[in-house]
Amino acid sequence: MEPLRIGFLGAGGFARHTIYPALHLAPVALQAVCDADEERAKDAAGKFGTGRYYTDRHEMFEKEALEAVIICMGPDPRQPLVLDTLAAGYHVFVPKPPAPSLAGTLELAEASEKHGKTLMVNFQRRFSRGVRGAKEIMQTESFGQLTQLFCSFCSGAYPTVKSYLLDFAIHHFDLARHIAGADAKEIAVFHNEVDGQGAFAVALEYTNGAVGNLQLTSQRLWQRNYDHIEITGQHEYIVLDGLWGVQHFTQSGNTFTSNFSDERNGELTGDGMSLTEFVNAIREDREPVSSIHDCVGSMRLYDAVLQRKKGVISLVD
Repeated sequence: MEPLRIGFLGAGGFARHTIYPALHLAPVALQAVCDADEERAKDAAGKFGTGRYYTDRHEMFEKEALEAVIICMGPDPRQPLVLDTLAAGYHVFVPKPPAPSLAGTLELAEASEKHGKTLMVNFQRRFSRGVRGAKEIMQTESFGQLTQLFCSFCSGAYPTVKSYLLDFAIHHFDLARHIAGADAKEIAVFHNEVDGQGAFAVALEYTNGAVGNLQLTSQRLWQRNYDHIEITGQHEYIVLDGLWGVQHFTQSGNTFTSNFSDERNGELTGDGMSLTEFVNAIREDREPVSSIHDCVGSMRLYDAVLQRKKGVISLVD
């Protein structure tokens, strides 16, 4: 496959820790880097790309023969840049969350549709070794129909409850849909807040008949905040501890697979696979997994929990 020619907007610490190191795992060719900080742009371009760098994105767009642009920064400053880049005629890849709000996500989905360009959100946990392994097991006849899904994702303190939900818990709002293979039809939200930190218990009923629970809190420790997911089928069940450990329990015997690395790795966490899916979708002219249109559902779930309404909330018109 011909490498996708990309430009990169953003050269901050998060981008250099996550997306830049995963570029070599995907069929992409980094042509140039743009950042308001010239030294950061120069350094990232030299380490990961051709060495060409800019401080003005419009100059980069004019001088470089790009097919797509990765935009990696916080959702608030990123929103107008994504809209501008789509309008300029480029496919776009962004980190989660897709936008600062549900309304912003809908705006991006509309812009992607209007300009006929792919906009993919890097919900990399979808592509992690553990989640991909679980999804493969779930497709087998022996697993049967999904009946119940439990997701626990807890962190240390955040500045606000909203920032916790949008920056951290958003991963499991997304996984709750992706693993189940269906949207939530109804949810019930219970919420506790102490000293500005939130704890949430969310019960879900899916459109495919399965039920689920989300355990989310910012009242734990940052040292150990890995995902814990339990997936129950008619005949078998799966337990994921972290992004790469898969425990598969069956009548005939149990299987345990894991990787003991505790360091971020683009092959394990899913960043490399996510970037590859972005390229494949563009080359094959199809909607990618984790497209902006699909991620509207994850943001609807986030928004419903954010509102913390009492009683059962319907998410289906």
